[in-house]
Amino acid sequence: MTNLFKKNPSRLKTVHKKKGKVAGYTKDEFKEFNNQKQIDIILDKISKSGYESLTKEEKELLFRAGK
Repeated sequence: MTNLFKKNPSRLKTVHKKKGKVAGYTKDEFKEFNNQKQIDIILDKISKSGYESLTKEEKELLFRAGK
């Protein structure tokens, strides 16, 4: 009965996380993917409703992406 409560260090598993990864991608890769997705959404909105339907933030994002 006393064996049930003893810690057995060989049963413990050490897990090492790779820092700087999001969903298997580096943070920069993930950010780039996220930015591209936002641009695609904005371009879809332009094709459906026209450029004037964009918000100020969407126009700024599109302008920055074009540089």
